Amino acid sequence: MNENLKMKARSLPLSPGVYLMRDKSGTILYIGKAKKLKERVSSYFINNKSHSTKVKRMLLHLDHFDVIHTNTELDALLLECRLIQKHRPMYNRQMNAFERYNYMNISTENGAVHLSVTPLPEEDYSFGPYTSYRRLPEIKEILEKLYGLKPNKLWQQLYDQPADPENTETIIEELLAAFSGHSQLVEGRIERKMLEFSEQLRFIQAAQWRDDWTLIQYFFKKHAQLLLHPLSQREWHALWLPTDAGKKCYLIYQGLITAEKEFPGLKTKNKRELTKLSRKLIPDKIEAFDTFSKEQIDFINILYIYLQKVDDYQLLSLKK
Repeated sequence: MNENLKMKARSLPLSPGVYLMRDKSGTILYIGKAKKLKERVSSYFINNKSHSTKVKRMLLHLDHFDVIHTNTELDALLLECRLIQKHRPMYNRQMNAFERYNYMNISTENGAVHLSVTPLPEEDYSFGPYTSYRRLPEIKEILEKLYGLKPNKLWQQLYDQPADPENTETIIEELLAAFSGHSQLVEGRIERKMLEFSEQLRFIQAAQWRDDWTLIQYFFKKHAQLLLHPLSQREWHALWLPTDAGKKCYLIYQGLITAEKEFPGLKTKNKRELTKLSRKLIPDKIEAFDTFSKEQIDFINILYIYLQKVDDYQLLSLKK
């Protein structure tokens, strides 16, 4: 192991930041974040048998590294995400599937309901973007089967039974409710299908609907958590984090940081005082979004995971 790299790592501060591992040509091999740069980067240069195969392979090509210092660990997390999306390092897997998000679109044509999965939102009703993009075609197929949207499909004939078709307005109403965070009607329909087939002793079909119900429930529950998360609503929030110099405030609206400001020397945890300082950062006008962007999805997910791991923060709801 290169002793110069060990020495450089040991000289880093115990503060947050992002590190970029590079090969001889300067190509970025890996981008990571650290709460304490010195400890994290130094860990690569310890002859540790616990290193993963990926890390060992990356270290064989490592020639030098750069670091970018940040004020908080959250800054490091957000910067790491942006840099990974920009450079696509070969050894980064997490957050390297940014372009793989997809949308579910609901439209009507000639009185019939149509579902489609696309990488970009379309006209009519579009929902997403969804990180579980690989499961979207399966979700689409289950919903088409549930509402009889593809009556000529073989699976529709095998796993359904004759019934009066629902009118377009009912189908649209239930689908819009489900994708807006209220999936009880859709889940109830699947449960009834499962029970009907079970009562008829058609256990293969009942088991298929049971599996479909499990996937649909998981998908919509995960989506509802995002939709109903306070940070994704049209309300202002202020996140206060401690820094070495004092505190930093992040002003959040609909899952995006609209402003941030450092307050050197500020130590108070008084909510009234912090709320007063936060409100001064709210702009007079702000654009509201009907659908989420990929950037919003990333930020809400990153922040949700981050706040589960830390204790020293204050998240305040602001009324303009």
